[in-house]
Amino acid sequence: MKLKQIILTLSLIPCLAGVVHGGELVFSQSPDYRSMYGPSQLFSSIGSNSEVTDDFVVMGRIDRVVAEGFIWGGADFQGVYIRFYGFGRDNAPGSLLQEYFLPASDPNLVISSDGTVSVNLSPAFWATGRHFVSVQPVSSDWYWWSSNSGRTSGQSYFFRDLSVDQTLWQKGDNQYFFNPQADLAFSLYGAVTEPGIIDSLSASTLPRSGFLEIFGTNFGGSGQVLIGGIPAPASSWSSTRIVAYVPESAPIATLEVQVVNAVGPSNALLLSVTERPAASGRVNWRFRMDGPYSMVRPAIGLDGTLYSIDAFAHLYALAPDGSLKWIANAAGDKGVAVGQDGTIYVASESFIKAFNPDGSPKWTFTQDPRAFICLGVSVGPDGNIYSVGVQGLGVFSLTPAGVLRWAVPEPYNRLIVDHAEIVFGQNGGSQQLYFGANSHTRALRLDGTSVFTLSSTFQPAIGPDGTVHSALAAFSPNGNLLWNFVSPDPYNTFTPADVGSNGVHYFTQNLSELFALNAGGSVSWHVTLSNRVGGPIVDPSNSMLALGGANTLNDPGTIQAVSAANGKNLWLVSLPAEEPTVFNASLGTYGYNQGVSTRARFTPDGQTVYFMTYTATGDNSTSRSFVYSINAAGGSVLPPPPTVGQLLRCTSISLSAKLQRNGTLSVIANVNVKDESGSIISGAVVAVSWSLPDGTTQNQTTNTSSNGVAKFSTSGRRGTYTLTVNNIDKSGYTFDRNNSVLSKTIKK
Repeated sequence: MKLKQIILTLSLIPCLAGVVHGGELVFSQSPDYRSMYGPSQLFSSIGSNSEVTDDFVVMGRIDRVVAEGFIWGGADFQGVYIRFYGFGRDNAPGSLLQEYFLPASDPNLVISSDGTVSVNLSPAFWATGRHFVSVQPVSSDWYWWSSNSGRTSGQSYFFRDLSVDQTLWQKGDNQYFFNPQADLAFSLYGAVTEPGIIDSLSASTLPRSGFLEIFGTNFGGSGQVLIGGIPAPASSWSSTRIVAYVPESAPIATLEVQVVNAVGPSNALLLSVTERPAASGRVNWRFRMDGPYSMVRPAIGLDGTLYSIDAFAHLYALAPDGSLKWIANAAGDKGVAVGQDGTIYVASESFIKAFNPDGSPKWTFTQDPRAFICLGVSVGPDGNIYSVGVQGLGVFSLTPAGVLRWAVPEPYNRLIVDHAEIVFGQNGGSQQLYFGANSHTRALRLDGTSVFTLSSTFQPAIGPDGTVHSALAAFSPNGNLLWNFVSPDPYNTFTPADVGSNGVHYFTQNLSELFALNAGGSVSWHVTLSNRVGGPIVDPSNSMLALGGANTLNDPGTIQAVSAANGKNLWLVSLPAEEPTVFNASLGTYGYNQGVSTRARFTPDGQTVYFMTYTATGDNSTSRSFVYSINAAGGSVLPPPPTVGQLLRCTSISLSAKLQRNGTLSVIANVNVKDESGSIISGAVVAVSWSLPDGTTQNQTTNTSSNGVAKFSTSGRRGTYTLTVNNIDKSGYTFDRNNSVLSKTIKK
């Protein structure tokens, strides 16, 4: 890269309305943005005539070239040259085969404001194998983005400066020789005229649902991979590399692998297919994704299917045993959720997409304007879809059919929150959504009405009584501070909190200090863990906390569980290093440690917990990511389901208030308790909390009378009083929280 100590600014060159040919993608090298090479430009006013080129392999027609570049500073853009060279001696560019020049006014030329050049070629260039392509704008300071840095495909890029009579091509640009072992980022469109050729496979033996890379040439832009004649799910497809997964229906045998493009089938190479590995220790299975990482917790369907997404926008459907059911590509990378009818929703800055349970597309909602940051997507308790598009639509809601219900502005305001989870909770008789983004945390009703905005940013967790929790505080559903925890130790980091169905609040401080706080904010217990961990998630029975190792990557990653009762260790899983034969220059060792990139996701029965992991190699194209399924049994055993006649429900709450002569307000509550058949229950212990106008909380407990009513009272100044039922207890019974009235509010 030619080094300049100036601030990079994008030149605002208008995009010319060009005509795009209909050819498919036949070759591509994606930008990795590690370097810029050049300049590649012809500009007589400054005596510049330099050119950058790179090789490709295609047998077919090329009618469009797209070069990923960057314009440095202002530019007088006058047109562009496209040249194709033969493959010459010493693997360098040979003779000029074809040259095109398009002036800036040509509708077949488009240059975007960021410097990407797109050119339709007429007549098309007919490629017969390996060639070089160059893009040379008639303009100042156009640089080409790098691709495949440090691991070139074919030959690394070449450069020459004709303004100083440098007619021979050299490795490296303009005497700086900065990272010359790289390709250029470009794409070619058209049509292949010959079948693909498979040169090699990434493995000779793989299990069902195993990750397979296929290397070769002339695969085209789309097609089908066959393993033993069976179509294999494919997640990446380019002219020289395809990623596919061994079909679950493939027989246990040595099978032929073929690539079928628009022309026909390729040659065949052999792959031995085996059973998926058996569970090892607490690891049920792991699945490799075709992306460098994922920041999104997976979602679980009603049938147990696990849905995960990665940073390259692949959506995977995995059966509970770890077998791959299907893949959807270009699905989105910012969130995944599942509706009650089995519809899967995914999000990106550009759209919300819905997929049927079989993986077929259902609908796409385009965000207009496009979001600067999309926090994710969630399905609300009303069945509608909710998302947040910062500096785009804002907070918005869709029907299950993908129709916009409402949108509320959410302009960008530091700090940046790149991904978050939208959560829901009850406020009296209505539901609300909560999220943290920009410089605040917001609550809205499900009709889009704003409830409150807090001037701090955190990932909210919702308690069973509807309280909203940050790491160190809890707020009422109306945004009033209920309590604030003051840590006894110095601190610099906190994880998001999680709250159990019993109201206990958990968080991690300084990567190793794990706290459990009671419903009122007092310490239940505090332990110092021996290794660094991320945020805890409590299992459905409130007996276990699952934690992933903190993302330090200088130590092996871990997944562990501790008791929710006292923080004592239950079990620990050490994650193996990947690529143990590759030298890791950052650590001076061989192999790359795995980090845990998300918090846990428990199955509804608490017996299995899922995590997402990744390796950081310094290159998105070589980093790996996995879905881990962990056996959580032994520390989390749910009680058997209650039999008929053993459920306790709060069927109604009544509140009344009377103003006393001294100016105080006396508030009385009656909580009615019955079983699931409607029979009155006496002698049940009812625990409640009052939210008072001054922002404080009062906890009270009493028994139900012979008519099944528990009476409570409080007093204070005039204002809003809310009573929340936290628990109902009686020997031989179970509190049926989901079918109970949990809170009531009165204002006087």
